[in-house]
Amino acid sequence: MGFEKIDVPELPLPGQFSHVVRKGKMVFISGQTADNEGAAGNLDPYAHAERVFDYLEKAIKAAGGDLTDIVKINIFLTDLDQFPAILDWRPRFFNKPYPAATTVVVNSMVRPELILEIEAIGILD
Repeated sequence: MGFEKIDVPELPLPGQFSHVVRKGKMVFISGQTADNEGAAGNLDPYAHAERVFDYLEKAIKAAGGDLTDIVKINIFLTDLDQFPAILDWRPRFFNKPYPAATTVVVNSMVRPELILEIEAIGILD
């Protein structure tokens, strides 16, 4: 049996992928970026982090959950100097205990105006 695609109208239109899919109680959220800020030339990592965490919240809610259902996030940065923005915004969206997390610094995103990306896994009760 396949998985269920979850539509999230508040997120930018996806390309050849789904923003959110659900299989049983598991929810997989594709990497979210701050496309609007990047397209406007705003490279402030705090603005990008706020937008991305907001997108994650919208995505998990569309799947029938909330941020407490997110158990794992993977963070991709194009510069380690962006990490303080993650540390600033994460506790504004998640409560302790925080989800498991991996952070990786990469050479670039798929488009140069995108400076960070976060994907997530949630498990619904």
